[in-house]
Amino acid sequence: MGVYYLGDLAATQLKREILEKTKGVKGVERISEIFKLACLLHDVGHAPFSHTGEEFYLGNEREISGLHARLIKAVGSEKFQSDIPQGKIKAAAPHEIVSAIVGITEYGEFFACPEEKEFFARCITGYKYSDRTSAENNIKNCFISLLNSKVIDVDKLDYLIRDAYITGFDTVNIDYERLLGSLTITGAEEKYKIAYKKNAISVIENVVYAHDAEKKWIQSHPVVLYESYILKHIIAHISEKLDSSKKKLFSIESLSVKGQKLGKGVKVSLLCDDDIIYLTKNVYPSDIGKEFFERRERRHPVWKSEAEYKAFVLDMTNGGTILQKFEKAMSVTATYLEKSTDSGVINDSLIEKLKNEMEQIEHSGLDPASIEVQIHDKSIILKVMCSLQNYAKENEMDCDFVILKASQFDSGFGKADFSETNIVFQTKEGEKTAKVGNIVSSLEAKGREREDFFYLFYKRNSDVGQQDLDIDNQEICKRLFRDVGFW
Repeated sequence: MGVYYLGDLAATQLKREILEKTKGVKGVERISEIFKLACLLHDVGHAPFSHTGEEFYLGNEREISGLHARLIKAVGSEKFQSDIPQGKIKAAAPHEIVSAIVGITEYGEFFACPEEKEFFARCITGYKYSDRTSAENNIKNCFISLLNSKVIDVDKLDYLIRDAYITGFDTVNIDYERLLGSLTITGAEEKYKIAYKKNAISVIENVVYAHDAEKKWIQSHPVVLYESYILKHIIAHISEKLDSSKKKLFSIESLSVKGQKLGKGVKVSLLCDDDIIYLTKNVYPSDIGKEFFERRERRHPVWKSEAEYKAFVLDMTNGGTILQKFEKAMSVTATYLEKSTDSGVINDSLIEKLKNEMEQIEHSGLDPASIEVQIHDKSIILKVMCSLQNYAKENEMDCDFVILKASQFDSGFGKADFSETNIVFQTKEGEKTAKVGNIVSSLEAKGREREDFFYLFYKRNSDVGQQDLDIDNQEICKRLFRDVGFW
């Protein structure tokens, strides 16, 4: 509803500017109505637990092509198909594709023709018209960017304001009325683009500040990442029990009112968080599900932020090859835990399992070169695990660790899309357009030196009086560097 409200403000202002600055693009009123419908329905395909669950729409193969095929069929436009990217890198998020499909199939009476369905789907997915030879397509692309943009759109404005309120995390004030009231367009017929009048510059900066703060201190918080880790394993466990070759728990059919019957007589309709909670409590309980409900059993991060990681790990290594080797070791271990284990937990039994795997490879009869290739990463992983195991024994702890990969913070001020944002100044001769990157020189973002960093989680000793003792960050880092062979 918040996105619809903001979308209405944006559409009203943009229509006014289009009528004043163009010779009359056909159907602007209808374009605006479809845009607002997309604003209202842009998240109807969200999976349970939001972004945490949406990857399960992709199935075991984690391929986006199946969702794209259903979207193309729902839209019914050949032109649309040519603008859908191949692969996952440039593809829309799974929940966006599902939202477009659900919006079209469940609310088809609101669309007069396939072209309207196409524009609706493009607004939600962000798939712009590559054919920019018509003024209409360029105007539509302007509306699309107002709902799905890498820098500023009504969806981001809504969740930044709402999340700050709900979490109590005060960032900066976002004067959305000033920002959306300054919307305009710039360029000739074949080059129409969204722009903002000069009075919005401060608000544009504030939006990026707020998004940076939320991404760095809330979305990337280790507790949030760990909660996501637990939920993914819970969902994977339930899906394994219920999914068949023809029916999936995470599917458009499960989202519908009609729903569908799955394994063991379980029927699911209007799939939501509550279904996952019920199933894991009452139908398919698991150890990881128990941990979700019993918060005292949860693991704790050794370092509690990217800044703390840098203070201990980066400062100790001074960069260079030592850091590269450490992050390589952590990366292959995190990947192994994610892809080769059910729970993703480093414990005594997993270490024995890995040792057996390596022994089987060594006695497989393969040539020495092939054996070396297969056990190279496993030997690194084993060193990491054994280092943690020995640390646990020496400190009278359970060997119970989880490694999660996280993305290093990347400021929105450093994005090309921010630098390319158009600002319009009024002069005696008319309008002058400039890029934000050329006029706001004080806001420069430092580029990332590495893509990822890693959180290490452990279980505190369950003995009375030991529950509040934390691991010594520096000690365990030194242990890992020494045992894995970096020092």
